[in-house]
Amino acid sequence: MTVELGTGNRQEVTDLALLFPITDSRFPIPDYRFPIPDSRFPIPDSRFPIPDSRFPITDYRLPITDSRFPIPDSRLPIPDSLFPLIKNLPNLKLVKKTVNKLLKLIQSLSLALLILSVSVLPVFAEESLSVSNRYLPMVSTTDDSHVKLTKFQDIEEFSDNFFVNQMTENNIPGAVFTLVKDDKIIFSKGYGYANLEEKIPVIPNKTLFRVGSVSKLVTSTAVMQLVEQGKLKLDEDINQYLKDVQIKTNKFKPITVDHLLTHTHGFDVAWAIGGATLCQSQLPSLEKFLTENLPERVRPPGELYVYSDVGLALAGYLVEVVGGIPFSDYIDQAILQPLNMSQSSFQQPLPSELAADLAVGYQYKNGNYIKQPFTCNKSVPTTALSTTAEDMAHFMIAHLQGGRYGTERILNDTTVKEMHRQHYTNFPNLPQVAGSTYGFFERFVNNQRIIEHGGSMSGYTNLLFLIPEQKLGFYIAYNRNTLNENLRDDLVEQFLDRYYPVQESISSPTETINKPIIEPNSNQQYNQQYEQQYKQIKGGYRFIRYPRNSLVKLAMVLLEWGKLLIIQTNKDHTLTIFPGRSTWEEVEPLLFRASDSNMYINFRPDSQGKITGMSMSSHVHLTYEKLPWYEAPVLQLGLAGFSVTIFLWGCLVWLIRPLVSRKNKTLSLVSRHTRLVELSIGLISLFNLCFLMGMGIAISTIDFWEFFFGMPPVIIVLLYLPIVTTGLTTIVSIIALLAWRDKNWSWIRRGYYFLSMLAAWLFIWLLNSWNLLGFKF
Repeated sequence: MTVELGTGNRQEVTDLALLFPITDSRFPIPDYRFPIPDSRFPIPDSRFPIPDSRFPITDYRLPITDSRFPIPDSRLPIPDSLFPLIKNLPNLKLVKKTVNKLLKLIQSLSLALLILSVSVLPVFAEESLSVSNRYLPMVSTTDDSHVKLTKFQDIEEFSDNFFVNQMTENNIPGAVFTLVKDDKIIFSKGYGYANLEEKIPVIPNKTLFRVGSVSKLVTSTAVMQLVEQGKLKLDEDINQYLKDVQIKTNKFKPITVDHLLTHTHGFDVAWAIGGATLCQSQLPSLEKFLTENLPERVRPPGELYVYSDVGLALAGYLVEVVGGIPFSDYIDQAILQPLNMSQSSFQQPLPSELAADLAVGYQYKNGNYIKQPFTCNKSVPTTALSTTAEDMAHFMIAHLQGGRYGTERILNDTTVKEMHRQHYTNFPNLPQVAGSTYGFFERFVNNQRIIEHGGSMSGYTNLLFLIPEQKLGFYIAYNRNTLNENLRDDLVEQFLDRYYPVQESISSPTETINKPIIEPNSNQQYNQQYEQQYKQIKGGYRFIRYPRNSLVKLAMVLLEWGKLLIIQTNKDHTLTIFPGRSTWEEVEPLLFRASDSNMYINFRPDSQGKITGMSMSSHVHLTYEKLPWYEAPVLQLGLAGFSVTIFLWGCLVWLIRPLVSRKNKTLSLVSRHTRLVELSIGLISLFNLCFLMGMGIAISTIDFWEFFFGMPPVIIVLLYLPIVTTGLTTIVSIIALLAWRDKNWSWIRRGYYFLSMLAAWLFIWLLNSWNLLGFKF
């Protein structure tokens, strides 16, 4: 394995586990500038007595003695009994004196190494925790004065086991975990390295991580401050607060602050391309960025939850306009300073005093750790925060304590409760189902109501997690972007299963609404209407979060391909959903419950009663739209396959035609129209195949995060090909019609040209439906 630096240099790494220093909270945190003892030096034998009584000899964290370096047992006296063995040697006194000094020196060195291993050296895990002889570093800053509640007395063991396993399995360089309860930090520990090349460990109160979309929680808090002060109203048109950034009303009603904070604003998904820079030039102002890049409105506000950066970016702009100072300055003065978040900032690039402690972000590709550059995100309010785990602990404590941290208050208790309560859900008539608060996602696990927000960006993955009713929260961060929500969900599930297991006495959603299957209504008109809707349920459903008017549509649909659902209706009014072949039983018209869990799905009809989509109860973002018949995957793949087959045949005919014509004089005497049509079909086929192959290679080789800096030049060049082939197809179609009367054209030739033109026009239609015709980004 190698570590690849930003400059292209590589450093050999024998195994992932060598990447991890370990430091226990009960020892002083070593300054990373001092070298950690090399594993080539002997580690004291565990038989030595440990000065600190808190560490029994059987503690698994004690270092294992390397058998290659025997260390004398300090409990034995200097072995005078050895001297008779050498009494007959010459210069006996000199020999004895020399041996004595040597043994004393070894004993002194042993004692020194023992002290070093206890006070400075990270507390090593046994070899079973890693793949090799190297060890995972852990740095804890938990203060002994903090009360460790009995419920969480084994939290360190839980945390160590989880992060060691996860980081090893997923090749994560560094991580941090901080747990708060009531108004205290009860546990905080760093794992692995903030910087692989310099072997700098992750330290919870010092190492900064970029939190990505967790920034939205700070922005939402700032908005609620202005609401509390009466400067903003949640239910009023935001246009009255904005300056140059005005929202077009069109056919939709006005957008409110409530819509922005709940992701129900109705804007198209945007900014997947060109939303960041490498900080080589000054970032545009938030006002300019929004003025030039605000996407179209594609649905009425308040209708559906569709997560994106647009709403919270506008909310951040409201903070800037109504607050009267730049957004970053407002956040610093109104939130970061009162909460003593001195190691946090929205500034890009970071101030020099903070930049030195920023964890390096990495990608892991082909066995290499690739160092990621610092990016400046244009949507500052939604992604720009950099902070430490313990600064985020202060923020969590404020939210759990009704807006108060220590003697400071950033919100009053009523405002915090309003911010934390559910403001949108896809299932308003069901208890304990996922929804959206102002800023947080809401869901229920083990009968605990959770509000949370995750964040991912190039080189970083984060999660902030709160259980308001338990006054508990935690924050985790990795310095590797994984694009894998399971890493965060696994921690949530294991943590809740261990510390908040399901209690049998507590009623579950199933018990609350465990209704029998609905019998047909006696009203015949209702029956007919519902039966028509039930039959419409059958079909394909696509995850709704994708841009309608950008070529990113194809990329995001492909990324979410696993969320494409096929639903089959059954005679007994149950549903079968693929993949997985799960069965769903009817609870009410258009509401179904899984036969083996407490999950629900419902279906959305439009004003004419036509089914337009569905939602799942487990998470508010699991919203789907029903595919029209012409976008069914089987049909689209079939049409694409047909077109590609004809294009391959067209290229083959174009290549072999000159060879055949030389041998057959009759074929060489075809009209100019025929030659032009054949040449054009060959070029159309070749260009379309080149476009498909080029895009396939580009998408598979270009890193996903590179699109945030703008459209890669190779894709821009490739996008010219469909424009050329569309022009050629139009011209050839006209020529083919004129040449149709050519007496030299047999029915086979006519059929071939017809199929070639049909394939070309179908391909154009497919490209246009996926926004690949033209420069739509």
